[in-house]
Amino acid sequence: MTSRTKLKRKQVDDVLGGEEQWKHADSTNVTCPKCDNGRAYFYQLQIRSADEPMTTFYRCTACAHNWREN
Repeated sequence: MTSRTKLKRKQVDDVLGGEEQWKHADSTNVTCPKCDNGRAYFYQLQIRSADEPMTTFYRCTACAHNWREN
């Protein structure tokens, strides 16, 4: 005799802030690699060791494409 029980997935918090992070982000003049729009929101995080530069995350104001530098 066998039976299957479907387990419920654990909810995980988004450590980078998720959609809420972008509501308070500053914007800058940078070209989107997807749509060539000239403006994007950005924020910076230190995701590597302290002697490495910070990583900048961008989100296009037109198409909402996300990318990062460094």
